Amino acid sequence: MKEEAYTSLICKKFCNYYKPNKETELCGGYFYLRKYITSRELYGIIKIFHLNNEKLANHGLSFICDKCDFREDGCDFFINKSEVPCGGYLIISRLFDYLNI
Repeated sequence: MKEEAYTSLICKKFCNYYKPNKETELCGGYFYLRKYITSRELYGIIKIFHLNNEKLANHGLSFICDKCDFREDGCDFFINKSEVPCGGYLIISRLFDYLNI
């Protein structure tokens, strides 16, 4: 189940696939960020690192995609290698870019 703080920070702000009222569907990035980072920490990370919703380098973050409900039949990024990932993937990838990982 989605939590409003994470939904606002991850889905509404960063995810082009976000659809209201889909509260039981969690992308791998959402799952990962919610599990390891508090919503307060996430807000700080987004603000401090000036993360945005621009084009990103594909880091091949399989640890995110491996836990994703959409991987097999609903993820354009994984299936078609599109340039638009889920919001959680985008945040983590942006953070890696910033940290040069």
